[in-house]
Amino acid sequence: MENYKKILAAVDGSEESKNAFKKAIAMAQKEEAELVICHVVDTSSYNRIEHYSSAFIAGLEEYAKELLDDYEKQANDAGIKKVTAVLEHGSPKVKIPKELAGKYEVDLIIAGATGLGAVERFIIGSVSEQIARRAKCDVLIVRMTEQEA
Repeated sequence: MENYKKILAAVDGSEESKNAFKKAIAMAQKEEAELVICHVVDTSSYNRIEHYSSAFIAGLEEYAKELLDDYEKQANDAGIKKVTAVLEHGSPKVKIPKELAGKYEVDLIIAGATGLGAVERFIIGSVSEQIARRAKCDVLIVRMTEQEA
C-alpha cells in the first residue's frame, strides 16, 4: 500500500472542519505528505446578495483569508514541510473534487461531515457526500464524536 504524498484539507470554519483539519495534520505528519488547505467561498449562497452588498462579499473573503492563514500557521508549527493555502470561489461540491484535487494532484481529500438538515441533505446532498462521490482519489470524512458535539 502506497503512502499519501499530497493531502487536501477542505476547511470552512465549522467544528467538524476543525476536526478534519486536525486529522489532516496528523496524516500529513505520519505520511510525511504535503498539505493543501482549501476554502471555497460558495458563490451559490451569495449570488443574489452580490448585487446589493459588496461589503458582505468582502467580509466572506476576509474571513476565509484569516481562516486559511491560521490553519497554514498551525500546519507549519506542526512541522509539515510543504503547505499550500488555497482560496477559491464557486461550488465546493464541484470545485474541491473536480478541480482542486486534480490541479494539486492530491491523493487524499479530508473533509468534515458538515451539518445540513435531513431535508436539505435529501434534496441537494451534503458537500462531503458530493466530494466523496465525485473525487478520483481517496476521501476521508471526519465526524465529531458525541463528546465533541
